[in-house]
Amino acid sequence: MRRIGRFALVGWEMCAAMGNEHVFVRKIGEGFPIVMLHGFPLDHRSLLPLEQCFSQHDHWQRYYIDLPGLGQSCDGFDIRSASDVLKALGDYLTEEFAEIDFAIVGYSFGGLLASALAAQYGDHIRSIFLLAPEVVPDDKARTLPKKTVYHVSDLPRDAAEQEITAYKATAVVESAENFELFKRYILPGLMGNSENEAVRYLADNPALATTPAEYMSQYRHPVTIVVGKNDTMVGYEDAFALPDAAGGHIRMPAEGRAHASPRSGGISAMHLPALVVGSQLAAI
Repeated sequence: MRRIGRFALVGWEMCAAMGNEHVFVRKIGEGFPIVMLHGFPLDHRSLLPLEQCFSQHDHWQRYYIDLPGLGQSCDGFDIRSASDVLKALGDYLTEEFAEIDFAIVGYSFGGLLASALAAQYGDHIRSIFLLAPEVVPDDKARTLPKKTVYHVSDLPRDAAEQEITAYKATAVVESAENFELFKRYILPGLMGNSENEAVRYLADNPALATTPAEYMSQYRHPVTIVVGKNDTMVGYEDAFALPDAAGGHIRMPAEGRAHASPRSGGISAMHLPALVVGSQLAAI
């Protein structure tokens, strides 16, 4: 066991049975399990800024998963579509939790997967939190806002051109602070998956069998959805179909919130503690 601050970090890799030995899971804390599903083509580190949401709530165990085919879960899977990721992820969850209830936090592509898991596991998922969910898998069919960039401060002059280009592709709030967060939490996953063959397959086959709204139509536990008004990656308007389907509610932060990560120029994690730990997880 290793400790980071006040949190216990258990099992940098989880080796489950039944073919799940290739799923990388980073666990933090102890208590009721929360499955953390990252976006595409990133890894679990993109969601680590949410740890600040749990700083005063030590009874949740966070399962930060590298999705099958991505990050440190890239080996051992034949991933050729989003459906393949869903199948492999479902195999892991079934083995890991069996009859144990859990909650899900799904970011972007992870939100798409979470919607399908709601249909698969039903009452075993006690609540779902969707952060900038990918509601329309086909990026050409999404309703996207016009990109507006808020320049707060100059970026570091010694930053590599490749890093700056990657950051500006999604950032709405450009600042030195957000750039450093991007480098710490987002860029490692992007670089680590840059030559991953599964990324190409997922880009070509991003859809699941049906829509998130259809998947969640029978789900009756708490659902919270947070979107960014300036999100030019997945947009925000398409997400408004989900509350009607799932009986949940949607929060839209103020302008200047994009998609990149829970903090790095995207939806600020400063908005999330009351949502994740308060209105959402308190319902469990």
